[in-house]
Amino acid sequence: MKPADLRPDPARSILLLHGLGVYGESWGYQVQALAQAGFNPIAPDLPGFGNSPSPGRFWSVRSAAEAMVKLLDSKGINRTVVCGLSMGGTVALQMALDYPDRIAGLILINTFATLRPASVSEVVYFIRRGLRAYISNPGSQADLVAQRIFPYPEQAEWRVRLIQSIKASNPKIYRQAMLSLARFDVSRKLTRINTPVMVITGTKDTTILPRVQQLMAERIPGAERHLIDGAGHGVIVDHFAEVNRLLLEFMTRVYSN
Repeated sequence: MKPADLRPDPARSILLLHGLGVYGESWGYQVQALAQAGFNPIAPDLPGFGNSPSPGRFWSVRSAAEAMVKLLDSKGINRTVVCGLSMGGTVALQMALDYPDRIAGLILINTFATLRPASVSEVVYFIRRGLRAYISNPGSQADLVAQRIFPYPEQAEWRVRLIQSIKASNPKIYRQAMLSLARFDVSRKLTRINTPVMVITGTKDTTILPRVQQLMAERIPGAERHLIDGAGHGVIVDHFAEVNRLLLEFMTRVYSN
């Protein structure tokens, strides 16, 4: 069968969960590759982000996970692979812990089970982000975040897009999400995960350091880990071809069993 003849198969779905300050459209490179391979990629805006309505209560990782399960219900999807980047990865972990029967596989990209800065530079960075977001507004820390995620001159276009995306975010939801992520800690529950898991780490990620991701991977039974050399926090953009290859290989294994 030629790639052009393939049609997305709902029985081979993957839920793609975005990071803080961006939306479902950030998975554009992955959606195209997955659909062309006959999988069914779903890349929603998480509650309160993009075109998704704000939740009726305080935003939390758990409430976002609940919303994603309801989304799957609305599409008639009982089980799916869930893939999350950064904040999206925490939502994916929460789904795997709270709704294990709904998870066919888990892909965690540049994310964490608990976020506890260990170096002075990390502490300073998160304090600066928090102060700007809470004292002023989330948009005021957009330049700081974009420069850290896309630091190289050739990434200027991606920086501009990220800045625009953060500034367009709902300030209330953004602040609540930051607080929920700071409180998030499922590190002691990781041994309960009983599904195929792949952890993808950009070796140049300065937002969620590789050692944090390594500790998370080591606590998940049977988790496989892949390092993408030279990739930063925005790995799904700056090294999308390698990410796509890993996703397609994982999806093929999960749905062939």
